[in-house]
This record gives sequence, C-alpha cells and structure tokens, in this order.
Amino acid sequence: MSDTGGTIVVSPLMDSREIAAYLKVSESTLSRWRSAGQGPPFLRLGGIARYRIDAVDAWLAVLPRDVVNAG
Repeated sequence: MSDTGGTIVVSPLMDSREIAAYLKVSESTLSRWRSAGQGPPFLRLGGIARYRIDAVDAWLAVLPRDVVNAG
C-alpha cells in the first residue's frame, strides 16, 4: 500500500444536545426522529447517539425546500 500524501479528515462526533441546538429543534424531536427512522443519520456508540456534522449538513442539503422553510 502506498502513501498518497493525502490527509483523511473525519467530521467530529457531536451529541444530541449539540445537534439539537445546531438544527434549532429540541432533543426530544431528535429522539422522535431517531425512533421513526427519520432525521439526520447518527451512530450509536455505547448506547449514545452521536452525529457527524458533515452528515447532518448533507442530510439538510437534500431536504425539500418547503420542509426546511417550514419553521
């Protein structure tokens, strides 16, 4: 395997409180979305939901515009 000199950048993991604040929704809304299989993608590490900010941003980018503006 050769070293291409590239750097791998991994998005930091954020917890539900941080992502709820980022999305301006409550933590209970995030929990409801997780239970329903909706909302931003998440990882479960040690029983705790964690989010990658780049994955959350990608999820936001593909939402229909009327959903994003329905605040």
